[in-house]
Amino acid sequence: MTAERYTAVFTGLYSLKEPGQYGYLTMRTEPEESDGVLRRGEPPYGLMKREICFGDLPEECRRLVLGVYRELWNL
Repeated sequence: MTAERYTAVFTGLYSLKEPGQYGYLTMRTEPEESDGVLRRGEPPYGLMKREICFGDLPEECRRLVLGVYRELWNL
């Protein structure tokens, strides 16, 4: 069993967002194809330790986040 290490929170006005909820993605340091499920609700802020820049994510995590972002905005 591996722990989730990174959480990306998507904010903005997109069709999946409901009041008080945000889309968020949790992933491991080396995400697999089974990762990348967009969750909706209140992100687990209590478990988040610190904010990092997108560029500081591992390459595989950046690809995963960009893929979900493109899906959200139909890019």
